[in-house]
Amino acid sequence: MGGNMKRIICLVSVVVLSMTGAQAFGFGFPSLPSIGGGGSSGKVDVDALTAREGVLKIRVNKATVALANGLIEVQRSCGMEAEATKLEAIKAEAEKHPSDSEGTKNLCTAVNNACDSMKQVDLEASMNKDEARKHLGKSLLFLGVGSLLDLQASNDAKNLVADISNGIKAVQASPMTYGPSATINLTSGLSTATFVVKTIPGQINTTVDLTKGLTKYAQTNKIEIPSQADQKKQANSLDKGQDN
Repeated sequence: MGGNMKRIICLVSVVVLSMTGAQAFGFGFPSLPSIGGGGSSGKVDVDALTAREGVLKIRVNKATVALANGLIEVQRSCGMEAEATKLEAIKAEAEKHPSDSEGTKNLCTAVNNACDSMKQVDLEASMNKDEARKHLGKSLLFLGVGSLLDLQASNDAKNLVADISNGIKAVQASPMTYGPSATINLTSGLSTATFVVKTIPGQINTTVDLTKGLTKYAQTNKIEIPSQADQKKQANSLDKGQDN
């Protein structure tokens, strides 16, 4: 079996895994621990739950920035310079303040809209093959990395929703123990985690659909694409905050 075909099979395996729910979360990312859910087991660790919200915000921001980078590469390969410039500006704003949920939300909307638009494009007719040979591999790497980080964020958010919900109940049952800021902080964390649970699975599916079309184009035109190992390595590096 040729090298290109092996790489395509690896990418398809990522696509399949991303569609199979809990099975998709076994890529070796360090899942956030379940901390301080509240209840009879002991005092709620509000600071730890708030810290988990902070990590989740950063992870979703990095995931969506990676997806935007992948889309920009494709848009430019298709001569969609105006669209690429617009998305790059939104991405730049989100990158400035990765803990700002509003910036990340705006970028999520822009990424999902760009994905939907790209899925309507006839790649064979619109994509410059010379440009595709330069950029498509990088695009697929970014899209794969973003999807892997999104998968982890979605899983972490589900756990965080449950833990913060339990924490809020415990804090409300004993307000004098925790002080007035505890409920405010936990409510903010619950809002962040709920947004991720509601939004990111759809973002994953939209990205997967686009990735299928790009993979088919790469296969048809014999363009080398990144392996699953390349995607996983890059995602782990980004998740640890390393620059590449």
